[in-house]
Amino acid sequence: MLVINIYYTGKNGSAKLFAKEMVNSGTVDNIRNENGNLGYNYFFSKDDPETVLLIDKWQDQTALDNHHKSPYMEVIANLRQKYGLHMRVEKFSPIDDNVIGDFDKVITERTAVRKFSDKKVDNKIITKILEAGQKAPTAKNLQPQKIYVLKSKEALEKIDKTTPCRYGAPVCLLVCADKNIAWKNAEGSTYEIDASIVATHMMLQATNLKVDNIWIRNFDSEKIKSEFGLSENIEPVCLLPIGYRDLDCPQNPFHTVRKPLKDFVICI
Repeated sequence: MLVINIYYTGKNGSAKLFAKEMVNSGTVDNIRNENGNLGYNYFFSKDDPETVLLIDKWQDQTALDNHHKSPYMEVIANLRQKYGLHMRVEKFSPIDDNVIGDFDKVITERTAVRKFSDKKVDNKIITKILEAGQKAPTAKNLQPQKIYVLKSKEALEKIDKTTPCRYGAPVCLLVCADKNIAWKNAEGSTYEIDASIVATHMMLQATNLKVDNIWIRNFDSEKIKSEFGLSENIEPVCLLPIGYRDLDCPQNPFHTVRKPLKDFVICI
């Protein structure tokens, strides 16, 4: 289901007059009768009397595309012009549970992608990926991970100064660990192990949600710390560029090359 919030703002009550004419002309009823329409309702705000909110619901993108080709769009455009309205649109695409795969399929399909398209990753998807990292096990459950979500033009330009391996991804997750928080003993600290487990959880969740990714360690740690102003105790461990594979991105020829179990499993 797609949910579209459309805010119509005018002056001297023009937004309400617009909504009234949409209803009285029968246009609203006609749109509600279109194939795939799941709701078409106006709401009025007490805090902003000059704005009307339309909540527009559609079964899928095809239904919405067909609506945009309908003659009702011209009616709406003419009425907007008549009442001098400014329009602001918000589109929501709920995560489809049907895209979530089983674990064996996820770990089999996950592969390193080295060329991304410029298609954006929805914030809800990014949150789901981060939540997978939140659930990762760490030594003594101290959770020393620090994850920087890099997606602004400025942040991506900074990361490009430190590595040639972003591959055009629209989002990079810089996975770090706080060495002061991580568990340690006489033999050393678990900060790198903890952060790597967190990164693995996020990679697999990204694949689970049909988001391509790659694990990167080819970067200048000191330059990253300098570019992002990281304190001495925050140590970069890996970088996860995430996004959607470009159409001409070649398949990884070594993806299915795996040693047999007997080469690394020792039964005692």
